[in-house]
Amino acid sequence: MLFRKKGCRKSKRLITMKKRRIVGLTILSVFAFLLPLGLVSQYGIDETNYFSEYIDNLNPIKVRQLQVDKSKYNVAITNINNENFKILQLSDTHFVGAKIGKKKDFKTLEAIYKMIDYNRPDLVIYTGDIVYPMFYAGSNDNLKATKIFNKFLKKLEVPFLYQYGNHDTDFYGTATVNDINEIFQSNPYCYAVEDTEISIKSGRLSQVVELRNQDGTLNNSLFLMDSNTYINGQSFFSGYACFTDRQVYWYEHKLQNIAKREKKDINELPSLLFCHIPPYEYKEAVNLLNEGNTQDVEYLFGKNDESVSTGAASGIFEKILEYQSTKGIFFGHDHKNALCLRYKGIGMYYSHAIDYRAYPSIAFTTKYRGGNLITIKKDGTYEVEQQLLIDILNEEK
Repeated sequence: MLFRKKGCRKSKRLITMKKRRIVGLTILSVFAFLLPLGLVSQYGIDETNYFSEYIDNLNPIKVRQLQVDKSKYNVAITNINNENFKILQLSDTHFVGAKIGKKKDFKTLEAIYKMIDYNRPDLVIYTGDIVYPMFYAGSNDNLKATKIFNKFLKKLEVPFLYQYGNHDTDFYGTATVNDINEIFQSNPYCYAVEDTEISIKSGRLSQVVELRNQDGTLNNSLFLMDSNTYINGQSFFSGYACFTDRQVYWYEHKLQNIAKREKKDINELPSLLFCHIPPYEYKEAVNLLNEGNTQDVEYLFGKNDESVSTGAASGIFEKILEYQSTKGIFFGHDHKNALCLRYKGIGMYYSHAIDYRAYPSIAFTTKYRGGNLITIKKDGTYEVEQQLLIDILNEEK
């Protein structure tokens, strides 16, 4: 009897194992069948612009007229009214442009429109991760996303600059850097132009825009620098990259050339730097601030709700300290961080993100969505005001 019971138990186990194998193989077969369909449906074949009607019905945003000259070494914007110059920094829009998740993309476009319409800035600067070619977000077609986003920006009729983030040109995306540059720079309201004065190629886009007073004197130089992507250029797991030696060389020689043309010392010519990933020294400053060091670090405003993601030290901060021209560095990248501080006399400013896509829970979290309003005064000094979209919406009620 005992032998029979053991045999029965063994038979039942074998039957159970067979059933599990059959169920497992069935699930794998279904997955193997559906995965290619999912890839085909989400990757690169859907050319439909789901946002055409919304974009076509938008009213252009009225901003004041400026004099723009693209014929010289650097694009020059002359403040003909001699008023304070307003820049709105927006970061991490993460626009996908796919059918899947299109409601979130609509919210992204609406948020950008509200931020710009409320502030009526002279210039908008997008500091990276503008488009988001990620499979789980719905599409890897960043070429289509860039075209749609550019159509949206063209309809706004507001001058803009842009810089790259770590996601805009992910290696599995359909668009190259050249594609994105060509699309955006064909927009009449885009003032982005690749620098040709320094022959060394430094990053995906390197540029200086000169802000000039009514009398033609230089008020400020806006440096747009590519903080790059990942250490090996592709894998997120390799860690974040930083400015290269070539980029540091470019920054230094651009400053020197501007000083020669203006016939002034570099430290007499204020400038601001815009990038995507925070410099290593920002993280260093945050650690010092947390330790209570107020000698080198001054708290300005905001707070961080996640760890600081950055690359290694690059040498750019040493040059900034050496030349004493750049007074502020503006970046994005970490969507839940907004702590701004001054380190060794240099302002360091996180921008709130616009993101409804990249962080799974952030679509429902209003305290992280917004940007920075930068006001540059006639004497070259500047002020920064953090703005939340929710505050703007509440004010409009």
